[in-house]
Amino acid sequence: MANQIWFQKYLIIRPLGKGGSAEVFLAEHIKLHTLRAIKRISKNHILHGQLLHEANILKNLKHPCIPVIYDVEEDNSYSYIIEQYIEGESLSEFRESKGRLPEQSVIEIAAGLCDLFSYLYSLNNPILYLDLKPDNLIISDGVVRLIDFGASVPKKEVHKRSFSLGTKGYAAPELYTKTTPDERTDIYGIGALLYYIVTGYPYELELGQAARKNLELQCSKALANCIQRCLRANSSFRYPSVAALNKKLSELKRSKVSSKEKSNETLHIAVAGTQQRIGTTHLAFLLTSYLCAHHKNGLYIEKNKSGQLHSLLSRYQNNKTRHGVHRLFGCNLLPETSLENAYNKELYPFTVMDFGCLTKENITDFLEADHKLIVSGGKEWELQYTEEILKQIEPEEDIRFLFNYLNGKQYALVAGAMGQFKTSRIPYEPDPFKGKGNEYVMDFISNLLYG
Repeated sequence: MANQIWFQKYLIIRPLGKGGSAEVFLAEHIKLHTLRAIKRISKNHILHGQLLHEANILKNLKHPCIPVIYDVEEDNSYSYIIEQYIEGESLSEFRESKGRLPEQSVIEIAAGLCDLFSYLYSLNNPILYLDLKPDNLIISDGVVRLIDFGASVPKKEVHKRSFSLGTKGYAAPELYTKTTPDERTDIYGIGALLYYIVTGYPYELELGQAARKNLELQCSKALANCIQRCLRANSSFRYPSVAALNKKLSELKRSKVSSKEKSNETLHIAVAGTQQRIGTTHLAFLLTSYLCAHHKNGLYIEKNKSGQLHSLLSRYQNNKTRHGVHRLFGCNLLPETSLENAYNKELYPFTVMDFGCLTKENITDFLEADHKLIVSGGKEWELQYTEEILKQIEPEEDIRFLFNYLNGKQYALVAGAMGQFKTSRIPYEPDPFKGKGNEYVMDFISNLLYG
C-alpha cells in the first residue's frame, strides 16, 4: 500500500488506522508537499451514505481544532475523503503514555471540548457529534482537536436517524433507543470521556455505584460530582447545555481542586422532602446542630423559598451575622436571601442544604451532593408522594430515604418495599437544636454520615 499514488496527486505513506466503517491513510500531496489524511469508505458498507455525509458536514466547519476537508474522490469500490492531517497522539495513546493526569489537565481538556461543542451548536444548523471517544480526539501541542465526524448529524435532521454509530462505554443510553438525541447526548459523551481520562477505563453504566466509587477514589469529590452528573442515564438530570457544564468546569478550575486536596474539601449533605410539612427543615436543623457541636463549623444553607429561616431569625434579632451567615443556637445558618454573599467556604467543612420539597427544578442540584437524604412519609395517604419521587430518580442513585412518624412494624413494611434504596427511621426529637444530647439521635446521625 505504501508508495502508491492515488488520483495522480497523493503519495500514500502508511496506514493510520482501521475501524469498522473506514480505513485512514497518511498521504503526501505530491505538488504541495503537504500531508493529508485520506479516509477510505467501502461502497458496500451498509452506512456508506451516512459516512460520506461527513464531507458535507466538514466543508461548512471552520475551527482551528477541526480538520479542513480538501476533496472527495471515488472509484468503483470506494469513496475517499481527503482531509487535513492533524499530527499528534490520540487521547487513548496520550492517556496510556502519560498515565494518570493532573486534575487541572483533565479540567482543561474538558473545557476545550466544551468550547468545541459550543462552536458546533452555534452554527445556523447546529451539529450533534454523537460519537465522542478517545480515538476521535487528537492531542496536538497541548490542544484538543476533534476528528472523525462520521456519526455526526445536523440537529434539524436528527429525527431521520435510523442507526447508531455510538461506541460502547462512551455512547449515551438514548442512542440505543428511539429517543431523539440532543445536546445532552454529547454531554454524556464528555462525561464518559472524562471518566476514561481519570480512571483509565471506559464507563460501564451497568456497574452503577461501583463505577462511581472507582471514580471518587481517583479524583476530587467536586470533579467526580461533575462527571457523574454528565453520566446520568436520564438526560434530564445531566447539565442542560455545554455552557452550563463549562461554567461548572470554570468554577473547578478557579478553586484549583486536586486529588491531593480531597481531605480538605467541603462535604455537602442535601436534605429534601417528598412533600410539604414532612419534617425536612427539622431534620436539616438537627444535622446542622450535630455538626456544629461535633465538628465546630457545619453550615445550614436554605435552598428553598419557604422563608422559614427568615421567620426564625426575625424572632432572635440579636444573633451574630458575618457575610450573611447567622449564628443562632450554636448553629451557622445561611438564609436563601443571602446565598449570593461571598462567605468564606473554607470555614465550613460540612454544609447541610435544605431543598424543601424535591421538585423537577431542584433535583439536579440535589443529586450533586455527597450525601443525599429524602424525608418521606410512610402512611398510606403519603406513599403516593414517595412513589412520584421514585419515578424521577435512577435505582443506582446513592440516596437514603428517611421515614418519619412510624413505629417499628410500620417502618419494616415500608423499608421492605423500597428495593435497593437505603432507608432509615428518624428518631423522635421535638427540638432539633437540642438533639445533640439525645443518644438515639446521635447514633442515627453518625450512621447517616459515617455508617
